[in-house]
Amino acid sequence: MKNFMTFKNSDLIIFQSPFQAYLFSNYHENIFADGTFYVAPKFSYQLFITRTYVEQFNMFYTTSISILKNKKQATYEALFEEIKKNANKFRSNTLITPINLHCDFEQSISNTAKKVFPEINIKYCVWHYKRSLEKQKNILCFNEE
Repeated sequence: MKNFMTFKNSDLIIFQSPFQAYLFSNYHENIFADGTFYVAPKFSYQLFITRTYVEQFNMFYTTSISILKNKKQATYEALFEEIKKNANKFRSNTLITPINLHCDFEQSISNTAKKVFPEINIKYCVWHYKRSLEKQKNILCFNEE
């Protein structure tokens, strides 16, 4: 497999095959992004995944898998800029502009998306919203944390 690991610095490792970059470059109307902590390697903080929806096939496809050592905005900026750079290679260097980013309520993700893709709309995830409301209810009503 050629060029599967596309970027590495002290805070971030991005895994993206040429096909995944191609998918991001051609099907970027709705991008989905989320991190998970449960399967992250011990040396890192989270595993971060981007996906796209391809309407023609009614399927979601993973467009990158990254290992992040933190949740800093600078780390997300490096991630999004690199994914954007890889995708632009498949569009004769014409800039891609995703229409919607679907993500949780983490400010550093949405702030970064707006910085890297200025025209993007942020669509916050209903599941994460419901989970946050439930957590707040438990804290306020039952003093649970």
